[in-house]
Amino acid sequence: MRFFIIFLFCVFANAGVVTKSYTSKATGEGYGATYEAAVDKALAEAVLKLNGAKIQTSTSVKSDLSSVNNENELYKRFNQQISKATNGRFSAFEVLSKEQTSDGFKVVVEIKKTSTVKSYKVPGMQTNRRKIVVAPALEPNTFSLLGRDSEQVTRDLRFKIESNISKTRKFQLLDRHAASAFEDEKEIILGEGGKDEALKLGHTLGTDYFLLYAINDVSNEEGKVSKITGTKSNGKSKITLSHQIIVLATREIKLSNSFTMEFANKASDNYQEILDALAKQIVTKTLSAIYPPKIEKLSNNQAVLAQSIDVGTTLDCYKKGDKIYDSYTKELNSYEEIYSSTIQVTHSTEKSSYAKILKGTANVGDICRYKQEQSEAYEDNLEVDSKGGFIF
Repeated sequence: MRFFIIFLFCVFANAGVVTKSYTSKATGEGYGATYEAAVDKALAEAVLKLNGAKIQTSTSVKSDLSSVNNENELYKRFNQQISKATNGRFSAFEVLSKEQTSDGFKVVVEIKKTSTVKSYKVPGMQTNRRKIVVAPALEPNTFSLLGRDSEQVTRDLRFKIESNISKTRKFQLLDRHAASAFEDEKEIILGEGGKDEALKLGHTLGTDYFLLYAINDVSNEEGKVSKITGTKSNGKSKITLSHQIIVLATREIKLSNSFTMEFANKASDNYQEILDALAKQIVTKTLSAIYPPKIEKLSNNQAVLAQSIDVGTTLDCYKKGDKIYDSYTKELNSYEEIYSSTIQVTHSTEKSSYAKILKGTANVGDICRYKQEQSEAYEDNLEVDSKGGFIF
């Protein structure tokens, strides 16, 4: 039995449907007192090879073919019979050889089975990016920030965090907040959509990480009126926030951090600026833990890193040294870090950063740490993988 697979890719711009056609072939040998009977038995054997089905020789088939003298017409009738007997799953056959024997005929036939499979080509699929979901860790505490209540602040901050994650180009960001909209669209597709539209369903991705966050406390301080000038100074808002990264597969907490930021409440509403600063801090620490900055290229005393980092940021870079094991648990504790250089970002784009080498000797592949985060380098005992990220 021989099998041939023919791929036909038909991608429609709107639906993203990919069509693949598969053609299988099998041969069969048959003997019979008449030529028609030999062909019938050869077909039955070929069909049996393909899928275990069997075309039974019947009186109606014989009588229908007994009056056919033209061989081309005979092929046509047999094709009709085989299509009927197998519900149209086998498209055609060909007689490869025929031989008249002393007591009848010996025939070898080849039968073809063609099937078509359609699938939906998901646009923009990035298989090498790790998947992440952003969600509030707790019900929001009762607080207000520049006239917004805690529920609105928590929701607005989530959008800011997701926006910053998307800009890193390092993750597949998954949504878990538009369930009702998805259900409405699913109902429309299944109820009124074309057949190919239903191929869009069933592609939902599961996350690798959860990024959970909570605003723990917000304190607001009113501005003071100057006794000399009579003008009122800007007030202040102090915000304490915590966030965690949880690995779905193991439910391990791989990063847990909290910080406090203080903002001057300007005369103009700076609510969006405050949220931007909070979100950026969370995403920077998340990115540093999962995809720590890595020197990808050296050129003209410049280190090139494949992520956007603020201009003026200083980083210490390290080569990965020997493994360090815990003598009590015998587990891998961390890797030795061998200092190589200090760099400072001079300009950056959405995808890359360029840094001058302030001191030391930088090497391609060195992992870099923000200066203020030096002490946190391996706080969670994370193992660096070959791509520069941590193995969770």
